[in-house]
Amino acid sequence: MIDKEINFHQLHFDSIQALRGITALFIVLEHIRFLGCGAFGVDIFFCISGFMIMFSTHTDTRYFLRKRLIRILPLYYLMTIGTYLLLVLFPGMFQQTKAEPAFLSKSLLFLPFDIGNGAIQPLMRIGWTVNCEIFFYLLFLLSMRISHKFRGLICSLFLLGVIAAAHLVPAPPIFLTFYGNPVMLEFIFGIFCYYISRRLYRRYQSGKLPGFCSFLGIGGLLAGFPGLVITKNYINVLGFYRPLIWGLPAMVIVLCAFLTGLYHDRIPGPLVRLGDISFSLYLVHYYPVMLLDRFLFDFSALSPWAFLGVTVAFAVSTGLSLISWRLIEKQFSGWLRRKLLH
Repeated sequence: MIDKEINFHQLHFDSIQALRGITALFIVLEHIRFLGCGAFGVDIFFCISGFMIMFSTHTDTRYFLRKRLIRILPLYYLMTIGTYLLLVLFPGMFQQTKAEPAFLSKSLLFLPFDIGNGAIQPLMRIGWTVNCEIFFYLLFLLSMRISHKFRGLICSLFLLGVIAAAHLVPAPPIFLTFYGNPVMLEFIFGIFCYYISRRLYRRYQSGKLPGFCSFLGIGGLLAGFPGLVITKNYINVLGFYRPLIWGLPAMVIVLCAFLTGLYHDRIPGPLVRLGDISFSLYLVHYYPVMLLDRFLFDFSALSPWAFLGVTVAFAVSTGLSLISWRLIEKQFSGWLRRKLLH
């Protein structure tokens, strides 16, 4: 149990870090074709991002954007360039794109483009979420420059403005269409989570938080994930349906993880470590899963062999992600932090 004398902004959110790891595993499941039940993981990630950006900038705003770029760009660029080289060597490997230098440069610069058949995404398919994160960071940086105290409100208004423009402007440009996706509302949900969590912690400190909240967090997590899995029939939800069907439950799940951490501060170490490698797991898993599907296991339908393939996919993806986390996120990004953050 967390010491009630600790200030909210001194907390360590092992429970939310563990939530990152569990969420990343669900995204792996999304790319197992006969399961396809984890797309909502992106929504949870966006809510966590909004929450943690508000939390981390309460007292320390130095090098805000630089810190995030150091963490994200090395692996994203490596995977993007790797995808381009795969397309050069094996042109038929992907159905929706080809090795166009313009596609590579736009992917590296986070400029949305039509990759083929009307799909607006970067060369590395799942990298679309990284594009959304970078755009959110830029808007948040601008908001802090305007007013640190009201940064959450100002950033939320910016996001709402972009989304409104994307849906009100006739024939909006690709940039506006992409970044005006209603899924961006979930960063606002995460900002809202921050304010709710801070209030909950104040009540916890004063002893006014009801005792049943110690069970509400775990209960909400146990019920929340199955509830989202049930919605897999709506996997292609578009427009404003997604923030409603997945975004709001994702916000509740983040709050439940926060409550769980308040009352149960001994989060299993493996889950916390899984959260540590969650960014690597998200970016790295797709190609191993795809290759296992094509050449060894057939993930098109449930079978004992395919079920074994899921176990192998988890093991391979997690192992590669752990290597990626150690070499790129810890060592290389750590070296960049030492060089650039002083």
